[in-house]
Amino acid sequence: MKKLCILIPLLILVGLLSAIKFDPDLFHSKTIIGCFTKTAVPNIDGKIAFTHEDGVVKTGFSSFDRLARELRIVDMKQMHTYVKVPDWNDNGIYLQNHYRLYLESDENMDQAVELLGKDTNLVYAEFEGIVRSKFVPNDPMINQQYAHAAVRSYEAWDYIQGTHDVLVAITDSGVKWNHPDLRANIWINPAESPGMTIDWNSGTISGGNGVDAGEGGNKIDDLVGWDFYNNDNNPFQNYSANDHGTHVAGCAAAVGNNAIGVSGTAPNVSILSCKGASNTSPSTGISYAYDQVKYAAEVGAHIINASWGSTGTATYPNSIVNYATALGSLVVAAAGNDNTEHNNSYQDYPSDCTNAMSVAATAMGDTKASFSDYGVPIDICAPGQGILSTIVANDSYAAYDGTSMASPVAAGVAALVKSMHPAMTPAQLMQRLMLTADNIDAINPGYEGKLGAGRINAYAATMYDKIPNLKIEDYTLQEVSGDGDGVANPGEVSSLKIMLTNYLDPVSGLGWLTANDVVVTLRCNYPGVTIIDSTASFGTMYAGTTLLNNSQPFKFQTVASLPSEPIPFEFVARANQDGAYPYNKAIPLSIPLSLIQAGWPYNVGGATNTSPILADLNNDGQKEIIFSGQGGNISVLKKDGSTMYPGFPVATNSTVIGSMAMGNINGDANREFVACLQSNNILCVNDQGVQKWSVPAGGTLRNGPIIAHPNAATDNKVIAITQNGILNVLNGDGTPFANFPATLSGAFLAPPAIGDLNGDGNNEIVVVSLNGALNAVSLTTGQNLSGFPVTLEGGGSQNGVTIANLDGDTQPEILVASSNGGYLYALNHDGSVLFQKNIGTQMKTSPVVADINNDGSKEIIQITNNGTIYIMTSNGTNLAGTPYSINTAVECSPVVAYMDGGSQAGIIFGDAAGKLHSVRADGTESPNLPITLGGKIKVSAALADVDGDGDIEIVIPNETSMFVVDVKRPATNLPWPCYLGGWGRTGNSYQPTPVADPQVPGLITELSGAYPNPFNPSTTISFSLEKAGNTSLEIYNQKGQLVKTLVNANLCAGTHKLVWNGDDENGSAVSSGLYFYRMKSGKFSSTKKMVLMK
Repeated sequence: MKKLCILIPLLILVGLLSAIKFDPDLFHSKTIIGCFTKTAVPNIDGKIAFTHEDGVVKTGFSSFDRLARELRIVDMKQMHTYVKVPDWNDNGIYLQNHYRLYLESDENMDQAVELLGKDTNLVYAEFEGIVRSKFVPNDPMINQQYAHAAVRSYEAWDYIQGTHDVLVAITDSGVKWNHPDLRANIWINPAESPGMTIDWNSGTISGGNGVDAGEGGNKIDDLVGWDFYNNDNNPFQNYSANDHGTHVAGCAAAVGNNAIGVSGTAPNVSILSCKGASNTSPSTGISYAYDQVKYAAEVGAHIINASWGSTGTATYPNSIVNYATALGSLVVAAAGNDNTEHNNSYQDYPSDCTNAMSVAATAMGDTKASFSDYGVPIDICAPGQGILSTIVANDSYAAYDGTSMASPVAAGVAALVKSMHPAMTPAQLMQRLMLTADNIDAINPGYEGKLGAGRINAYAATMYDKIPNLKIEDYTLQEVSGDGDGVANPGEVSSLKIMLTNYLDPVSGLGWLTANDVVVTLRCNYPGVTIIDSTASFGTMYAGTTLLNNSQPFKFQTVASLPSEPIPFEFVARANQDGAYPYNKAIPLSIPLSLIQAGWPYNVGGATNTSPILADLNNDGQKEIIFSGQGGNISVLKKDGSTMYPGFPVATNSTVIGSMAMGNINGDANREFVACLQSNNILCVNDQGVQKWSVPAGGTLRNGPIIAHPNAATDNKVIAITQNGILNVLNGDGTPFANFPATLSGAFLAPPAIGDLNGDGNNEIVVVSLNGALNAVSLTTGQNLSGFPVTLEGGGSQNGVTIANLDGDTQPEILVASSNGGYLYALNHDGSVLFQKNIGTQMKTSPVVADINNDGSKEIIQITNNGTIYIMTSNGTNLAGTPYSINTAVECSPVVAYMDGGSQAGIIFGDAAGKLHSVRADGTESPNLPITLGGKIKVSAALADVDGDGDIEIVIPNETSMFVVDVKRPATNLPWPCYLGGWGRTGNSYQPTPVADPQVPGLITELSGAYPNPFNPSTTISFSLEKAGNTSLEIYNQKGQLVKTLVNANLCAGTHKLVWNGDDENGSAVSSGLYFYRMKSGKFSSTKKMVLMK
């Protein structure tokens, strides 16, 4: 019956194991642990003389070798080459018979475990779990203890949390030793404990024989320490004002992982309590301090903390410290809180004693705490500002400042090292702590050499000569297959190479242990990321060695809809698996995938006011990007972000105000760019970079110009208004147009708009002042139309006016968003109110009119300064479910594009947090967005297919740079493609202007081309269909033979893309050379060439 009781659990265990499936996030890639039977491997050392045949292992065990061929076991390695007791076994499981079996891939891992587990040569087979550092104490306040991250406690605790055999003495004001977060670590004197009782609730001690047990210290019944102030055996401190010792005790050794409070740097050592202060009145110092040190050393304290000190002579303090050192105690002392330099003229004891370890204090960020003493005699630093620890009152916690806190933080680290190295002398212990400290001189100018060896490092102090310390110093991310621009974008296959280093301290030269057989495995749980090649071997890495996985790059693929944001990866590094401390470290690293076009961003030298212009200036099928920077240069860049267009940049010698406008103003073959300058001149430059003219505006310019014609029979004019109301209309040569300049009343910050309000065939200039006067000035007379100016009750605006047809009649309406009044106005062409909507908050963006849900009706889009997005019908009613909020300030007027392949347009804008958004009518963001560009984004984007690949680009500046965001989707429509709706900046969405605005043409059936071309290994072929129908796309070689059919099916109308990977119908790679791709749809047929280069 007993045998049966053992067997049933074993069967259940086997069943559970067989149910476990391979998970690359839990188990090592391509690795299985197998234990060979004693029958298969009878020798005492477990050695198997295996060879390799056809790339797989061969052992001579026929059934195993058959599985090795079937499963592709390419290598195997004995896990324990040395076992002290080789005859020991656990029911036939011998340690020396364990081997790691390495498979060629992860594809058959589940099958391999199952089949190998059944093989008669093996006792069992199982996956090898990834061992991650897991110790993070559950103390709820530990996240408020920044000191642990600073001194790297968490990494040290993975290996050692202390031992109660190590005794840390707190020589101080006394310790409330029944504090719930201290009591489990309070030292109980084994020599005195027989016959004695502790009441943990009341903090009292009873019993005892009245005789010293002779263990040292010469104190009677000293069960937990000694009260030197009252000369009794209870060092209990319950007076709140004297809680210094209780706080110090918690810094060093508050109990860790007990689900309450905090943790000391040594969370599992013993605390010896010594008391030198009253229980009934505030203490100004520590009484009998050196007596406490002597006693602590005599009862066997390994670490003695002295968070106290005084100036004076050195003889007696040195005698006590030297005596303690001779007895095996390391004295750790606070340097002092007077911001004073220790030197020949000033000393503080016991800190400056020859054999004491003097501790100065640092603040967050490893800078010297403002109060801390310093000087050449300082030995080491530790965090001492804002240190959270135990206090007397209510068994609670508080954060204190002082080298009194830094000293026990360091003392706790010393206790960890003593736990790991119990034979170390005090001198060796101090030397090790100083050797492994992190030098912080570089971030403490003026204190070089005066902060000791640096800030203490618990991880290095405990483990540097027992394990390696592998770090990822840098990485290289490249596109493997995708659009060919070299940038790793969402939706592509990317390669990742890491620069792995076994750490060598650049200042001290301290080297960590050599790492043997280093293998790094890439993991990622992020949705939409698939790991293709997960493992790289780095061999042997000595301290200071840096290697890259050039020959074994990691590879992964992402879905196209992945956000353009940092992706959290984990690199699991393994080394020294046969050593005393097998090294398994998970290294987290966030790696951003980017939609930023190759060559961008371009540093413009500071904040720019100019929304970019996108235009194909040389008719090469690619857009140039025109903008101005902080210094006033007008730049024209090619798509690569580095090639400047001939004739540019143009130096304006003044900052450009507002956005530039583009149009043809003199009837020649060149386009002109017009800018308003901070010098209060209006400048005209043609597309060859030639300055045509610059004329004074007659006042301060606070906004950009527009380009439009007065009527169909007149050439384009340049229109700009000054802050003091001088309305300029200029001819193509810079001379004033008839009846201009005109003078308007009020102050003007907003750019003007233009439209034919009264239907007479002549355009009017519509502009609003800061005091709310809406003007409609005739370009024919230079005067306001009858009924204008109109006073807006909610105040004026610094935002551009928008002209649109909202009510379906033949006349336009005027939209104005008041800057501070919180009103959105819609006025009829005669100035009467169509509606006014109380938005109720500040607005710094212009209204936009566009059909954003493809219902045939245009919506009004208005974004408030607090980031609320209003989407309204033509009568001002909120669209169902709106408004939405991004909860971030917005000053960037939006643009609009259909770029998501559906019936919803994206409302594209930036925010004050540096994020680029594309919000749709249902409140969702477009795929891949938002994207963090950084800084603040206040200037509107421009939209176009910049590089001619069929996809849309978003071009937008932040405070320092111009960005080109390469959206990997075509735009089917651009209802509002740039600031104020067009390059002329007319603000008119209803009436045509002669300026060539960027409109998306209606769909036509065409074969656009292959990109890249020439290509290797893949190219993307783009085509569009005017209407749905059967469509084929086929690849032919030079002999006219069909190589592959990419599609032959009914496709919907719109833009399509297909990728050819350079293979034939059988999936075999084709050779280099010239190929033809032919598209057919209905009566349409087109054939083009492409070149595959290998």
